[in-house]
Amino acid sequence: MNIIFDNIIYNLQRYGGISVVWNELLSRARKDKDLQVTELDYRQTPPRFMERYRIPAYKAETPSIFHSSYFRVLPQKDVYNVTTVHDLTYHFYRRGLAKAVHLWEEEHALRHSEAVICISENTKRDMLHFYPWVKEEQIRVIYNGVSDAFYPMKSVEKKGYLLYVGNTQVDYKRYDVAQETARLTGLELVTASHVTQEQLNKMYNEALCLLYPSDYEGFGIPVLEAQKAGCPVIAQNRSSIPEVIGEQGLMVEHDTPQRMAEAMASIVRELQSRPTQTMIEAGLKNAQRFSWDTNYEQVKQLYENIYHHHHL
Repeated sequence: MNIIFDNIIYNLQRYGGISVVWNELLSRARKDKDLQVTELDYRQTPPRFMERYRIPAYKAETPSIFHSSYFRVLPQKDVYNVTTVHDLTYHFYRRGLAKAVHLWEEEHALRHSEAVICISENTKRDMLHFYPWVKEEQIRVIYNGVSDAFYPMKSVEKKGYLLYVGNTQVDYKRYDVAQETARLTGLELVTASHVTQEQLNKMYNEALCLLYPSDYEGFGIPVLEAQKAGCPVIAQNRSSIPEVIGEQGLMVEHDTPQRMAEAMASIVRELQSRPTQTMIEAGLKNAQRFSWDTNYEQVKQLYENIYHHHHL
């Protein structure tokens, strides 16, 4: 199978969840002898002006599947486009020109895609709400995985701080709730940003727990990273989090940031006062449900289905 991977995401973000997902997909596709892989990469060659909004300047060997990392399609005969929808954040939380341009880009990709990957059932529901004309048979829910770089470290001493992983500048991530939770409990709040997986794993191992108060997530990879490292997670019971965190996950649900912080603080105090091994073991077991290898096999199966559907 000829697969063209459009690596435009690396020109849009240096770090981030989409880059993580794309890295995992590419690392496996490159080693897959069933695939003839072409990568369109703009990190070495300077991209054209407004490259992210333009049709890729590439003439495909056909037939091919074109899978973009961020809402681009290749409108050529016998090229079949696959689009991944990670979340519908722009619909809920952005305004103005940035929102209008993104929604144009998003809709254009969906209208010209053979198949659409959603990374959670919640993302699928949101997408169908905003784009009810997308045919449900075109959609595949394929969960993200979690890296083996995260694991319990026996040699690391617990420092008992509260850990926050995520963007501190975006309101819906609710960093303010994490700050207030720390104030209420009197514990140190450590924020992880731009660290390696090895450094982050150590931070999960040192922390009392991960605070994940986000209002909206397409998936929520840090929840699984923390669980796989043996770190309890306190999260908000919204969006995709109930799908990801597992049946025994610690979740709060309140109508104001202050009440949410108070609820999180109450759980933090419980974690301080009682053994957490059962909870840690439940998190470790839950994280086993998600694998990048499984994710890749499901994406590859989707590619094969497209080929077979067109009798290629």
